Amino acid sequence: MAQFDLAKDLSWRSLIYQVTSPELLEFLAGANKDPLIVYIGFDPTANSLHIGSLLQLCLLKRFQQSGHKIVVLLGGATGMIGDPSGKSTERPMLERSLIKENVEAIKRQVNNILGQVDVVDNSMWWEKIDVISYLRDVGKYATVNQMLARDSVRNRIESSEEGISYTEFSYMLLQAYDFMYLYDNYGCNLQCGASDQWGNIVQGVDLIRRCRKDAQVFGMTTPLVVKADGTKFGKSESGSIWLSKEMTSPYELHQYLLRVEDSQVITYLKYFTFLDETVISELEKETLENPSAHRGQKRLADEVIAMVHGTAEVKKANDAAKDLFGPRDYASFSPEDFEILSREVPTYEADSSKLISSDYQIADLCLESGLTSSKGEARRLATQGGLYINNSKVPDALAGIKSDVLIHGKYLVLRSGKSKTHLVKVV
Repeated sequence: MAQFDLAKDLSWRSLIYQVTSPELLEFLAGANKDPLIVYIGFDPTANSLHIGSLLQLCLLKRFQQSGHKIVVLLGGATGMIGDPSGKSTERPMLERSLIKENVEAIKRQVNNILGQVDVVDNSMWWEKIDVISYLRDVGKYATVNQMLARDSVRNRIESSEEGISYTEFSYMLLQAYDFMYLYDNYGCNLQCGASDQWGNIVQGVDLIRRCRKDAQVFGMTTPLVVKADGTKFGKSESGSIWLSKEMTSPYELHQYLLRVEDSQVITYLKYFTFLDETVISELEKETLENPSAHRGQKRLADEVIAMVHGTAEVKKANDAAKDLFGPRDYASFSPEDFEILSREVPTYEADSSKLISSDYQIADLCLESGLTSSKGEARRLATQGGLYINNSKVPDALAGIKSDVLIHGKYLVLRSGKSKTHLVKVV
């Protein structure tokens, strides 16, 4: 049986953006029999990872399936500072107790996707290091000139009126020491991350090579996962797509992936699924020949939901979509059906007296429920025939809401176009 060429697979998936040494590609191709010990770090600045982080988890899983060992680092210490990479302003400081909660939540997500792997919190060593030891053992091996040349620092200095604080300036040295600690104690010899982590990763490789003369260590980055408009996904960016079902329901995540543009869907299939080249090439062909069928988007959505939330959630998301977009009359739904639906789709709780008041318009409800970003958008939708209440077209978004549209006196379903749907629950 031929040995799996991970370098070839990662290259075909466009997952190799930068490497610190071409020799790494030989390791990935299987030329060296010893497995790599790979780590990727995540700062717990929220209690969930997001879809951009999922690319890194998938990368670790690819290493894992190829026989390499993996370690996940959670920044219980560095999360208190915040990585300046890709940020134009300083991140807000978080309390220790909140970071600890975030660490535990993310650890559960990691184990859910990767199984029981080594998940390490860097607070276990940073809380034992004093300032003098840090400056003597780490700081003396990095020059300020070198640190100023890193993109994450230079961009902040050149483009931000605030500049960069010493706290965030020191972040790359903290991450560099993390790599050396994991090298010494876990044998980690490869750090991976998104392309905005390149400067931090190189700093770690340099530190280990200076302090551990015979060390053979590598760094590798992947492309950033970007939206259709070219902006990155992140924990603080608007419209974040979370891996936590409490923050982004499996249904919402499924619907988001179903709406991925044709120009992006093949890239996402390569990034976020473990389908082989033959299957993805066939989906690419079908996307070109019959884009309206959305075969690529459907496969992408099902594969990602199964990986993140389990196969049972795939069926629930698809069933919920059939209920919402199928021919069924919402009047036939029981209160229990609506309660189940409320756990799968965005749900807005509206005040009953406000909802049916004479000066309250459908456009107001569209805006407040989050279905549209403005009342003007709601008016345009209605004019173009794309706004619905309970599957009936709304001809005028400036009309009021009559009590008889409330099913069971309590529920109504707002829809924009074919797919974006919100449930309104009157309280």
